Amino acid sequence: MRRTFKYTTQEAFTAILSERDYQDSRWNPETTQSEGLHTPEEWFMYIEDYVNEAKHILSRESCQSANPKAQEIMRKVAGMAVCAMEQNGCPQRKGFER
Repeated sequence: MRRTFKYTTQEAFTAILSERDYQDSRWNPETTQSEGLHTPEEWFMYIEDYVNEAKHILSRESCQSANPKAQEIMRKVAGMAVCAMEQNGCPQRKGFER
């Protein structure tokens, strides 16, 4: 049974897809030597850097200021994780395959 949250799964995925479009427009064969391609290790380092940035913001600003910034970073990290899977593999959770 799925729980009900403030936003739908579709809204979350729409935000992630818009982030992926943005990322692809910024990091591609025309804009970087890497062509935007990275190893899993590199992706984890980039993601960790953004997680640390969010923690820094959340620990030093008021909730009214920090939470929207943290949610922007959450979208960015989710998009980065999707791109990492696009590039390096998309293992399905066993027992929950679609």
